[in-house]
Amino acid sequence: MVYVLLGLVLLVTIILAAPLSLGYDSLEQRLQWRWLGLTITSELGREKPGKPRKSRAAKKQGRGPANLGLLWRQRDLVRELIHKLLGFAWEVCRTLTFRDSEATFSLPDPMWNGMLYAVLTNINVRDVNLSVNFEARNYAKIWVTIYPYRVFQKLAVFLLHFPYIRVFRLAWALRKQQ
Repeated sequence: MVYVLLGLVLLVTIILAAPLSLGYDSLEQRLQWRWLGLTITSELGREKPGKPRKSRAAKKQGRGPANLGLLWRQRDLVRELIHKLLGFAWEVCRTLTFRDSEATFSLPDPMWNGMLYAVLTNINVRDVNLSVNFEARNYAKIWVTIYPYRVFQKLAVFLLHFPYIRVFRLAWALRKQQ
């Protein structure tokens, strides 16, 4: 039993400590994943043909306006949830590590390209090369590394400060209205 527990702790430690690397190349339309020595490459834009979908005869009626009133009355909770979710997303984005990343943008109007150039020259992002071209070519090559233990720490803080009881009460009230 002790060996199983130690093996489980070792497995969780390896999973949380091993970085996950994601790469995207817009020229080759390729997404690449690397984790624990395993590399998975996905070709984008070449999807398998799906099954034909059956059309629905009757459209489902929603209760949007009725739910909107309840959400408006609970706007402090909704505002708090949006603030917490955006804060969590920001904290996760701060844990990302970029390397060998570059992107070049082009807009249809040369005036907007000039304005975009002025904005991008003032943005300093470490290990990311952002540029504007005037040749109507957009290109992105991005390589980002995610450390699961950092994301897990941010997720733990988010879940510890989440207002569960108030969210459950709001969900129950929304369900009772339907």
